[in-house]
Parts: sequence; structure tokens; C-alpha cells
Amino acid sequence: MRVAGVIAEFDPFHNGHAYFLRRVRELASADFIIAVMSGDFTQRGNIAVAGKRLRTETALLNGVDIVIELPVQYSTASAELFAMGGVSILHSLGIVDTLCFGAEEEDVSKLKTVAEFLSDESEDFKEILGAQLKEGVSYPVARLNALKETLYGRSSENIGAESLENFSADELSDILCQPNNILAIEYLRALKRLASSMDVLAVRRTSVDHDSTNTYGIYSSAKNIRNTLRITRSLDAVSPYLPDNTITLLHEHFGIDFPIFDDDLSSLMKYRLLMEDADSLMQYADMNYDLARRIINKRPDFISLSQFTEIIKTRNLTYTRISRALLHVLLSIKKEDMKRYQQDGVSGYTRVLGFKKDASVLIDAMKEKALIPIISRAVEYKKLLKDPFDRMFAEDLRASDIYASIIKDIYGADISPDLSSMVISKGNILLT
Repeated sequence: MRVAGVIAEFDPFHNGHAYFLRRVRELASADFIIAVMSGDFTQRGNIAVAGKRLRTETALLNGVDIVIELPVQYSTASAELFAMGGVSILHSLGIVDTLCFGAEEEDVSKLKTVAEFLSDESEDFKEILGAQLKEGVSYPVARLNALKETLYGRSSENIGAESLENFSADELSDILCQPNNILAIEYLRALKRLASSMDVLAVRRTSVDHDSTNTYGIYSSAKNIRNTLRITRSLDAVSPYLPDNTITLLHEHFGIDFPIFDDDLSSLMKYRLLMEDADSLMQYADMNYDLARRIINKRPDFISLSQFTEIIKTRNLTYTRISRALLHVLLSIKKEDMKRYQQDGVSGYTRVLGFKKDASVLIDAMKEKALIPIISRAVEYKKLLKDPFDRMFAEDLRASDIYASIIKDIYGADISPDLSSMVISKGNILLT
């Protein structure tokens, strides 16, 4: 029995995701695929357009055998922590043979070489990176500049990374500036930190670039699909890019509990910011003092969440970075808690959101071999988890409650809170 693991958002599930899963099953010779999926809030710092239960069902209909929730503390984090959270869960299951991911660069050896260097940073690299960050340069750009300077600039006589010396500056830029490559490198770094024995497989991203507004036949980026939904408020406008079974399911939910957009958080966010000052904002993850002061100074101009994020944005404060920081304020995700979770094992549990009935053998294998508790029903968490991971789970429940309250405000629909959710059987699928 061969098991492949993937880390995803599926927001929403589209034809590109279906293609990726088919390639994973083929290239990894996988009998089963386990997906660690973001819950109701995502890595770009936004609310998910479709709730986690709806996205779980679409994933199970299209090639995934088990869906596990990535805790909100990691699903809304930077690439490094997002990757560490997902990889640590797959590693802890004890049954995953191959970690699979999409990347613009399909030569895993190149990605591994860069990941190896970034995992064992030289003193010169650290010095240059620190100087760049003090100048206000964003982390991805600062890291690329530091790497180039270390290899080709004043420090080239002592690079400490001979394996990179055959990379051209343009090649490094291509690898480190592509969004899927960035995540792939972080997955590889996480594997090394965990001393994991999982194999890796990169599936080359084709047809449409990440976040592209272009389409190619039946393929479109998730970002373009979300934007089209937001502008048109029409599922028909995005149907060419979704699997037929996903279209059918989303039509059943359209106008009932789907879709949800960032500005639906505006009132809650404005209230939360009115309760803070620059000093109190500093307790939240991804916040620095420059951003905190800018938020307070611009707070009187708040009209909507997207408008507010846009007016705060600067050359060195990207939209995504601001979005994540603001979301962490709303969800009360704090720096000190994040440090504690990482010190105590990254994620201390596995939360199953759904699985195919014929994959129940995997559930049994996970319960036997996993290094952390397997939670199939949320009500079990208090008896299975200890500090700090009982607190982590409670924060995840709170995030789900916020998502449910947004749906209630917009559509008047009640979706079951996690603690009262019953197991739902739909054909070959069980949703927990």
C-alpha cells in the first residue's frame, strides 16, 4: 500500500487541482492520497471562498482519500510555517511514503540544493539578509538579494555553498521568485528539520501560472476564479474551470453558505482594530511596529477590509503580508503562542475532516502508527489533547465559529459548529 501526501487549499477545487491529483497518483504509484488542507482561512491572509466542509467534499469527489485540517495557526502563516505545519502532520501520521507538491521547477535536485543552503545559512548570508530586512526590504526579496550577494558579490570567495556555484543569477531568481517553488523549498526544509524519511515528488505546474488572470482552455488559477466569482456573483462564469461534480455541488450551496469574500469580514475587522493600539497590536503574529503604527494612523480611513489593506500597502509592506497580520488580529493568533507550539512539536494532533469509506483502512493504520492523536470528532479534543495543543485546537474552533457567524449574517444559514457536527454519510464519503 503506497500513500502520497499533499498540502493544499482547494479554494475552490478546480480542474488544475484534479490534474495535479491524477499526476500524483500516477507518478507516485499511489494507492491512496491524503491531503492536509487549510480550514476556513488561508495562507494569503483571507477568508476561504468556500467553507472547509464544502471543500473537503469536493476534494474527496476528485481524487483525495482522506482530508486533514491544517490548523489555522499554520494555514494563515508565512510560507515557512505553512509548510512546516503541513509537513509535520504528514510526517507524524507514520504511513505517508511520498510528499507531493506542485512547482514551476520540476527538477527536485535543484530545489533540494537551494533548500539545503537555506537550511544551513552561512554567517555572510545571515549578515546580508539582516541588513536587507533592516532597510525594509520584503523577506522574499531580501533572501534572494542576500543569496546573490553571497554567491556573486563581495562574499563569493567564502560562499559556504559550493553546490550552488553552478547556478546563474537568473536561474536562482526563477527558482526563488516563483510562488510554488518557494513553497516547495520550504517543504524540503521542513523535511530536513523533521529528519523525515518521506520521498518527494514535484509535479510541474503547466498551462496557467499561480495567481494568473489568464486562462488556458479548462484551466484557471484559483485566484482568478475567486475574483471572477466576486465580480460576477455567478457560478456559471467560472464553471468551465471546475470539475462537473464540483459545479453540481457548488450550485447546491450557492446563495446558501457560498461564496464568501474578504470584505465580508470588514465590520468585524474594523471593530477589532478599534479595540487595539500600536503596542497591543504587537502581540499578534506577523506584526511589526511599523505596520502597527501605520494601521493605527490609517484606522480612521477604514471603509472596507480590501480598501484598508490597499491604503496601508507600501513598497516594503506587501498586500499579503498585511492581510495575514490583520487576520491574525481578528483571530487572536499571537506570537508567543506560535513559539510555544513550535517548541512543543509544531502540531500536536491530526484533525480528520472527511474520508472515503474504502479508505477506512488508512484511518486504522493512522491510529496505529501516528505519533500524535487522531481526532475524527471535534468533541474528543479535550480528552485527547494537553497544553498547548488543546489551546491550539480551541483557537481553530473559534476561527470556525467566526466563519459560521459570517455565513449567518450574510445568508441567514446555520452551519453546524465543529463541536456539534455529526458524521455525515454521502455515498462513499464520510464528512466528520
